[in-house]
Amino acid sequence: MPEPRCLNCDATVAASARFCAGCGQRTDTARLRFGDIARDLMQRFVDIERGPLAFSRALLTGPGRVARDYVDGRRRRHYGPFATLVVLVGLTALAVNFSGYQVLAHDGLSAGPTALLQRHFNLLLLVQLPILGAACALLFRGAALTLPEHMVLVAYTLGMRAVFLMLLMPAAAMASVTTPEREAVWLFWAAWYVYFGWAASQFYAGSRPAVWLRGMLAAMLGHAALLAALLGAVAAYEWTLAHF
Repeated sequence: MPEPRCLNCDATVAASARFCAGCGQRTDTARLRFGDIARDLMQRFVDIERGPLAFSRALLTGPGRVARDYVDGRRRRHYGPFATLVVLVGLTALAVNFSGYQVLAHDGLSAGPTALLQRHFNLLLLVQLPILGAACALLFRGAALTLPEHMVLVAYTLGMRAVFLMLLMPAAAMASVTTPEREAVWLFWAAWYVYFGWAASQFYAGSRPAVWLRGMLAAMLGHAALLAALLGAVAAYEWTLAHF
């Protein structure tokens, strides 16, 4: 029987050990489940081997590789994906609400729902995590990954998208712009599809161009599902107001 080895540093560990003697990672690290998401959110955000700048550089240049590391068990070297997403989404929502930038102006919703979503922009960003995760699970069902493992890739990429939105706020404020042009919204979503496809090509096995295209399709499907859910909720709300 082969000796157990640490998934993070590949060192041999004793069968009775709870932590690796080489790097300190837990020895019961296994396939990612929903319980691990809760543990990730409760874990100390700074309990990693890399500093924030090194992690940011790794996430900027290889988000799919970072996600692959995390899913494969090499977790001490990175910030957890779900804690990272929650923090970045919170900061982005604060920046959007403080600046007054109407980021949802051209998303096809009426004024009332748009104002409500603008106030709760953090929830709008977070709800995309399971939706896009499900789209990835559907299109990459041959990858033999659990839904939470697909969601690792989604969390890291949504976090980087939140950073981009956050950086837009000072630029928009300096230019006295409060509403994006429709063409800018289309360009943003096109860039997101390409970015997510690139990240997917690093995360999933297979022909890189083919995986890239399938990742772009997953991002489009996730976006379409989100819009359909929002439009359906608005229609149901307006019908209820009209009939009761």
